[in-house]
Parts: sequence; C-alpha cells; structure tokens
Amino acid sequence: MSPRPPVWPQGTKQLLPHILFTIAKDYPSLTYAIFPAKEGKGLRNVSYREVANAVHEVAWWIEENIGAGTKIGGQTFVYMGPNDIRYAVLCLGSIVAGHKMLFPSPRYGAPALIKLIDSVDAKVMLTPEIALPITSEILQEKPQMQSLQIPTVDQLLGAEGVQAYPFTKTFEQHGHEQFVCLHTSGTTGFPKKIPLTHEWIHHAAVSLYLPPPTGYEKTEEMLYGTRTSAGTRSLFLFPPFHSSGLFGMILFPLLSGMTPVYPHPWTTPAEGIEAVLATLCDLAIQQQQSDNEPTKQAKHVVDSVTLPPPCIEHLAKHPSLLTTLAKQVPAVAWGGGSITPSAGATVASTMRNILNGFASTEMGIWPCIRPTHADVSVDGLWEYLCPHPALNMRFDPVPTADSGALVCEAVIQRNDGTQWDGYVQPIFALHTRETEIRTGDLFVRHPAQQDMWRHYGRTDDMLVFLSNEKFYPGVAEIRISALPRVAEVMLVGTRRPKAALLLRLEGGDAGAGLDDDLWTGIEGVNVGLPVYARVERGMVVIVDTPFLKTAKGSVQKKAMLERYEKELDALYG
Repeated sequence: MSPRPPVWPQGTKQLLPHILFTIAKDYPSLTYAIFPAKEGKGLRNVSYREVANAVHEVAWWIEENIGAGTKIGGQTFVYMGPNDIRYAVLCLGSIVAGHKMLFPSPRYGAPALIKLIDSVDAKVMLTPEIALPITSEILQEKPQMQSLQIPTVDQLLGAEGVQAYPFTKTFEQHGHEQFVCLHTSGTTGFPKKIPLTHEWIHHAAVSLYLPPPTGYEKTEEMLYGTRTSAGTRSLFLFPPFHSSGLFGMILFPLLSGMTPVYPHPWTTPAEGIEAVLATLCDLAIQQQQSDNEPTKQAKHVVDSVTLPPPCIEHLAKHPSLLTTLAKQVPAVAWGGGSITPSAGATVASTMRNILNGFASTEMGIWPCIRPTHADVSVDGLWEYLCPHPALNMRFDPVPTADSGALVCEAVIQRNDGTQWDGYVQPIFALHTRETEIRTGDLFVRHPAQQDMWRHYGRTDDMLVFLSNEKFYPGVAEIRISALPRVAEVMLVGTRRPKAALLLRLEGGDAGAGLDDDLWTGIEGVNVGLPVYARVERGMVVIVDTPFLKTAKGSVQKKAMLERYEKELDALYG
C-alpha cells in the first residue's frame, strides 16, 4: 500500500469525522500533523490513527462525564488551552458524542468572554491540566458553570485499543447541524458568535477544490496543496482557536491531505521567527533520519510558512533572518491584517513567492488566482489579489474624502449553484436568505491590471469627525507604523473635532517622547491626508503597553479607546 492516498478522498457532502476514520483505517501511520515534542526537544509526528483513537476516547469521556447529546446539536462546551492537537480532537470528538465546541480567544477580557459564552448558553468549561488565568476569572464570575479537566495530550494520543464510538450520522440528515462555534474578531466591540454548520464545511470544501481558469493558478493552493499533491507541508503560526487555526489543524488535513507543522511556543514577533527557524532545523534533522525515501529526498522540509503581520514586519527589518528563511522555504503567506508596503516589498524581493491569505470567519479563505508562474515581486503585485471568478464578487465605490485612487467595497453575490460544480459561497450557508453580502472590506484597483485589488481597510474603521467629515485611517496607520522606532499606531477621531494618535514605540519606552526625527516622519504622512485628518504634534499619546489585540492579531479599537479615554480627553481639553 502507498504511504498516502494517490488521490485524496473528496470531502464534499461529508461529515469530517467519517473522513478521519476512513483515512485512519486505510493509512494508519500517515502523519496528520507535526507538533513540538515535550519539553521543547525535537518534534512529534501525530498519525491519523492516533488522532482517530483520541477522538473516540474524547467522545467516550464526554459521554461518561457529561452525557451524550440527545437533542439536535447537543450542548456547547467551552475550551481554551495551549496550541496543541486537543483543539482538533475536542472539535471532532464533541461532534461524535452529539455536541459541539466553542473556542474563544483567551486574548479578550472576562466580560467579553462571559457575554460570548452566555450567547451560546454554554454551561460546561473544559480545561487542560493547567488552566489559563482567564478561565479562572470566568469561573469566578460564573460559579454555576461546570468545570472539567480533559485528558492530557499523552493520554489521548496513547489511547491504544480504544473502542470506536458509534457514529452513524450522515451529511444528508445532519448537514444543518453545527460543526463548531467561532466568533467575530471583536475589533469594534464584544466578539459575537459565528456557528459554522456541516453545510458550511461542504461549501468550504468545494471552494478548496475549485479549478483555476486556463492560464491561471490558485494562489492559496501553496498552503494546502491539491487532492493529487504528494503531500504538502505548511508551517503555521496561527492559534487553533481562530478560523485560520480551524483550517490549518482540521480542514486542510482532512479535505486535502495537507500536513500542518506547528512551531515551538512563542510570544513576540522575534520569538516567532526564532521558533520558525528552530522548527525548520528540527524538520531537517527529522528528514535525514527518515526511512521514507520521498521524504528524505524532498527539496524543502515545508512548502510554505504562514505568518501573522508582525512577524513579516520583523523579517523585513532583519535581512539575515529573511535570507535564512528564503533558503529553506519556497513560499511565505500572511493573514489577519495588513503589512507595510516597505516590509512586503522587502520580503517579496527575497522570497519571490508571497501570498496574502485573505479570509474571514464567515467566508473562510477567499479563493484567488494569478497567472501561472507570475512574479509577484514586481510592480508591487505582492499586495494585490485577484478573486476567483467563482467568488462572484462585485466592487462598489464608497464615498471618501481621500485623494487618489477610487476606494471600493467588496460585495459577494450568491451563486445559483449551476456553475463551478455547484459552488455556492460558504457565507450563504450562514446567511441563507441573503442574495448578496457586503463584506465591509475596502479595496483599491491596480492601476494597470483591472482584475487585481489591494486591500485598503474596512468600512467599520472609518473615523467620523464632529464636522461629519469622514476618513479611513488604514493607509495612514500603515505608513506611520513603518517609521523608525514605531511599534504600533492607531488614529483616533470619531465624535472628536480633530485627529489624535495613539503611539507605542519599540521597546515600550513612553518616556522617550516624540523626538524631532519621528515627528518629521509623521508630518511626511500628514501631507497626504485631508486637512481635518492631519495629526498635530500636541495630539499624540505615547503609551508603553502593547495594544489590545483580537484573535487574529488586529487592534481592538473600541477597547483601546476605553483604555485611554482619560488621556485622550485630556488632549482634547
């Protein structure tokens, strides 16, 4: 038998646990994912058989400790823990036992998480052996909530001889039931629940399998490969509680056979890149020790690495790290936010193959295309995307006082299911009565290539001054953040007479103040802004604490305004 299916099983109109159990039966030793080994020494390959056994084990554990689901959809359980295989096991195991999971981001405060938990009527908190501090805060505020410690990773992956839990559900009968519950980013307020159904998973699968038009390639296939790939490996730095983590740890492996690789733990961008390089080194050692000849002869240990924007920025500022990475990885992707033009251009000129993995929780990854063998390092093409025609996207102009290129909002129009193998965009599995969805994402068209679009910002980022004049701050924030010594930046102005700036310097040194060189850089950005959106020197608040972030790494703007309300009020007088 070959070490993996020559053609990966079709994942449409399937319940994902069935795909897992089938692969585990036919290819038990096939690697599902690769994680750091215990105590940070080397790597651990987790097989499909181990994951399947762990899913059955969790299903039995749930029945014994909580009870099997007796009504449609069962209960919703909450879990927050370290970035390990238990996210996938809990997601699939809860489904098998007749329930579902809510995976909140632990980066929010207790009030926001309690509101989210209450919105799904969750009554059970599952915890790892060492619960996160935020979990204790929630349980203190919700003493009626049951708390249960789940088995350890070693206990789950070591579950040999476990009896298969009966799972006879079919997509035809249960496609409408919920698969998992995620949530919005919470950029402008409390995060809101987003329940994804098995029907949504089906549409996401069709999206992954969409063929490109003649002469084009699908850009995101560098992340997950194709059903006929020899075995794509992708190194992921995104957390499993975010939608990108759901794709990386569950959907890509089960729908296309991609093997996700997870790095050693990290916190800062510098630690993130260090973890990537250390993991690549471990993979190289593992490759040379492999008994599998195709694996041993592979040119690269991974096919791509996917990074959050701050890690891209760090790479661009450290050429030696970028060069080292480029020698070991053929492609790099980023997602979850914008990167500065200078950083993107620097990385693109070295890596050559760079991708904006544009996605949303409700839509999943946007299928995009580009001409086959296109060089995205020229003409700034790295920051543009070309939506796949099956996405059926319209770009509507929006009013803006900014000078320059026309700004448009992306609108997804529902497909009728008669083309593209019946493809209907996943977002309409959630908004079943809508014929089109305004995404809130703003784009600017490429000056020469009419089907290429650069992300400009979001409609809910718009500042509305007391004069009722409006301004989208995204581009200005990116330009200011690219200035030397600047770590993070946020423009303020809604319901205010003029603009102000929240600024954090590298090293968090608020006492250093706003020196002349930095102010000269800010003035250079001011020149291109409408008069009412320009920042005066006396309207800058320098902070020493990292900005509050959402699950995907973007700034929690509403929470930041609340945190610095007194300082801003003092500025405005």
